[in-house]
Amino acid sequence: MKNYTLLLFLILFSFTLNAQNNNYVGIYEKKVKSTKNAVLEYELQILSDSTFTFHFYRNLGQSISKDENMYGKGTWKVIKNVIHFVTNTNDLDEKYTLNFTNSSGRFDAKNKNQFRFYHSEIPWIEKLTLQKVE
Repeated sequence: MKNYTLLLFLILFSFTLNAQNNNYVGIYEKKVKSTKNAVLEYELQILSDSTFTFHFYRNLGQSISKDENMYGKGTWKVIKNVIHFVTNTNDLDEKYTLNFTNSSGRFDAKNKNQFRFYHSEIPWIEKLTLQKVE
């Protein structure tokens, strides 16, 4: 009987964790266009399999400006309502160069559709706020 109780507890715990993670799943963006035609676009995809991808696009809006793209990916987990991101060495390659290890953030207390990074070793990610679009 003890084994059945333990098994039931583990199954319920697994479903609870999965349901909690689904609260975070989605696409989060921020798009900025200046009066001088500079464009900055950020996109974070938090996926249900506990992985994420990040894309940053920049064009400074000058005739000599080139499109710049930076990418990151890895895994995420929630600890006390804070999402912690990790990029393993096998996640990094020629395309995915951003290392999100030691980056973390949470949802805004007043607006649950806004996600804010509050710590990152990538300086321009820290304090970045993104809006949920999906």
